[in-house]
Amino acid sequence: MSKISNLLEIIIMLQYKGLTTASELSEILEVDKKTIYRYIRNLNEASVPIYTKKGRNGGFYIDQNFYIKPSNLSENELEALLMAEEILTSKNGFVYEKDLKNAIFKVKSVNVNKNEDLSKINDNKNFSINYVGNMENLEDKISKINYSMSRGRSLSINYFSVNKNNLTMRKIDPYDLIFKEGDWYIIGYCHMKGDIRSFKLNRVKNLKISKDIYMRPHTFSLKEYLDKNWGIFMGDKIKVVIKFSEKEAAFIKDTTWHIHQHIDQLEGGKILFTIYLNELEDIKKWVLSFGKDAEIIEPIELRKDIKRELEELYKIY
Repeated sequence: MSKISNLLEIIIMLQYKGLTTASELSEILEVDKKTIYRYIRNLNEASVPIYTKKGRNGGFYIDQNFYIKPSNLSENELEALLMAEEILTSKNGFVYEKDLKNAIFKVKSVNVNKNEDLSKINDNKNFSINYVGNMENLEDKISKINYSMSRGRSLSINYFSVNKNNLTMRKIDPYDLIFKEGDWYIIGYCHMKGDIRSFKLNRVKNLKISKDIYMRPHTFSLKEYLDKNWGIFMGDKIKVVIKFSEKEAAFIKDTTWHIHQHIDQLEGGKILFTIYLNELEDIKKWVLSFGKDAEIIEPIELRKDIKRELEELYKIY
């Protein structure tokens, strides 16, 4: 990412998480500690009040009076944005269609209203908006997560699963909360899966702090986890093109799977989803979870691999 993006992510992390170490920022932003300290100096020079707490439990923190908060858009303002997304397209000669869609996605991600179901603004209209995570606002979610981590309390969450395309109840032990490439993620142990997983915060419908106590393993390394498990939708070698049916198109378009993803609209409401990956095993499982509503177009090797697996399933059934 660019330096400006990294600086903004540092501000957001400190604003919501409070005390954060140089090591944690280094792991999340994928830069060395010297660069983190240089970023902090740059922010101080720009009059951003970031301070350092010394000692074993030290780190960086930001003055509580310094606050960047996204404005809550009105219903009419949101409708105007959604209409613009539908009207301003490359087919109509608008060359910044992709940038507009990315901007609107970010607006939709941060403009949460605690007492309002924003999906209702689209009733009887031809455009849609996905507010699966708006039962609680962002600040309340992050506050509960920070509290649970500080007290070693497990969380119960209603989570919108990408693979199953439905809500599931999960019990998780949160190890870390990170802001990466424009989204918040909880990293923690999932009791349902029996493994450490990442949970995208805007897919959490609501969460509750339980009375169950947990201890973060001393062997857990955020850097190792990110290096090993952050591969899906984050690679840059193999071009993968997937055709999604009209049924799943809105769901795919309403989520940013990768910062450099590309979506082409097809006739009949279908879409072509293009992304670049390091390896194909995870994407294979993800595509299969959509059944007949997702078709691999490229690469041909992955298409053949899925065909072989379906033939084996056919033999079983």
